[in-house]
Amino acid sequence: MAVSPDARRPLSELCTFSLGYFRPPFKAVYADYIAYEQYRHEFMNETRARAALLRGGILWRLALHSLGFDVLPSALIGVSRDAVPFGLMLSINGETHFDDELSEEEVDFICGTYYVYTNNGCIEKLSWWPRPQAWAGSGLDVGFWSTRCESWFQTRLENIRQGVSRHSQSSDNNSPVNNMHWKHGLKFNGAMKKFKKNLDAACSNFLATKASGKPSFLSFVVLL
Repeated sequence: MAVSPDARRPLSELCTFSLGYFRPPFKAVYADYIAYEQYRHEFMNETRARAALLRGGILWRLALHSLGFDVLPSALIGVSRDAVPFGLMLSINGETHFDDELSEEEVDFICGTYYVYTNNGCIEKLSWWPRPQAWAGSGLDVGFWSTRCESWFQTRLENIRQGVSRHSQSSDNNSPVNNMHWKHGLKFNGAMKKFKKNLDAACSNFLATKASGKPSFLSFVVLL
C-alpha cells in the first residue's frame, strides 16, 4: 500500500474527546459519571478506538465495558483510516508499518479524566478509573486480566453507582482521584511489582533467544 509522504498529520488535527478543564472547587457527581460513560461509549464506536483493546489492562476492560466481549475479534480485522495520518508508525527491516494508537488525551478520556486547575496555576488530573501510569506496576498489573482484576473492577463500578454523591455539596470516597491516590490504592501485594518485572524480563529473553527470526505480522498491519 503506497502512502504519500505528507499523509502523516499532527495530532492537533485529530478530532477527539475530553471531559474538559475546570477551576476549583471541582467535584464530580453521579450525573457526571453517567455523562462520561455515554461519551466513552460513543468514542469506543470510532474505528480507531480498537487501539484500546490492543493496549490491554484497564483500557482493555473499559473498552469491553462499552462495547461488550463480542467485539474482541474485530480488533484484528484491520486498521482504521486514522492509522496512517495519526497512528503508530514502525520501520522494521526497511519496511514501514502502521497501526492504530491512542493519543494521551484519548487515554485520559477513556479513564474518565478531568483537568482541574490548582491554586498555583498547575493542572491536576482527576480520574474515575486509574490511568495506565497508575495501573502499571500495581498489584493488579500481573500481565493478564485476572479474576482479582475483574473483582476489583466490578467492586469499583458498584461503588461508583451506589456511593458517588448525587449533589456537589456532599462528600464521598468514590469520586475521581489523582494519580498518587490511585497508586496508593492499587498497591495490594507489594511483591507483585518485582514479579511483573521478572516476568517481563523472562518474556523478552524468550522472544530474543527462542522466538528470533523474521517476524510475521498480522493482517491488520499496513505494509508499504
